[in-house]
Amino acid sequence: MTGGLYRQDPLTPEEREEFEDDLVSTCDRALDLLGDIRGMDVLYAGGSSLLWIEGLSQRAGEGGTVTALDLDRRRVEESGENLEVADLPAPVRLVAGSVFDPPFGPDTFDLVYSAGLFHEIDVSGESAEEALRILASVVRPGGRVVTEDFVDTVPAVQLEDERLDAELALASSGRELFGIGRPERLVALHEKVLSNVGWRIFAPQAIRHLEKIVLAEEESATFAVLPAGVGERLRGRRAALRERIRGEGYTRPATLYVEGRTRGG
Repeated sequence: MTGGLYRQDPLTPEEREEFEDDLVSTCDRALDLLGDIRGMDVLYAGGSSLLWIEGLSQRAGEGGTVTALDLDRRRVEESGENLEVADLPAPVRLVAGSVFDPPFGPDTFDLVYSAGLFHEIDVSGESAEEALRILASVVRPGGRVVTEDFVDTVPAVQLEDERLDAELALASSGRELFGIGRPERLVALHEKVLSNVGWRIFAPQAIRHLEKIVLAEEESATFAVLPAGVGERLRGRRAALRERIRGEGYTRPATLYVEGRTRGG
């Protein structure tokens, strides 16, 4: 939960540099697993992070393309404004839309990649498996689908934060998030849809000063629309979580990398 608004930057310039260095390191570790993707048409599904877009564009190179699909139109617009001054090797297209209804035809991409998407998918109406099937449908035969997401194999403060987010989403709008669970759950989902599935788990990667970023986030406006009893209970959980962060830092979960190929290639 690091997408809130801040009154001002909670980090000093030196801390900000260290924080961003660690973010780049985390991104590079993830994207390096993709191997050689030069010349590929890549879909970055469920996100519009400039860091990941830049990393994918650099790896796809001048002969490739990168398309980012994000449900949040405001984030897409903000990323688009920042990309106007970016000099990236592979052309980038930003699209606002849902992974359940992507505005692309079948066999459009060589690779679909997502980072942190599945634990945030709303499964109140459609399943995570259906989301994966739809994403696989826009990949050419024999192409790859790669997902990375948190798993609960090690204790981490962020797991409680994500559980609180999920409960807040359910109470405020009826959205039921897929959430963070055991790695076997995501692996089994991929094995239903894809062939040649492989996976590995990575230990948590520290990001310096992340706890200051999280503690600087303002309370979500969603709390104001909750029934009084529910709002008070969740506010109490949020206060307890913030005290825990002050004592332990913002420890992060382990990460599952899983990939497979679309059938027919």
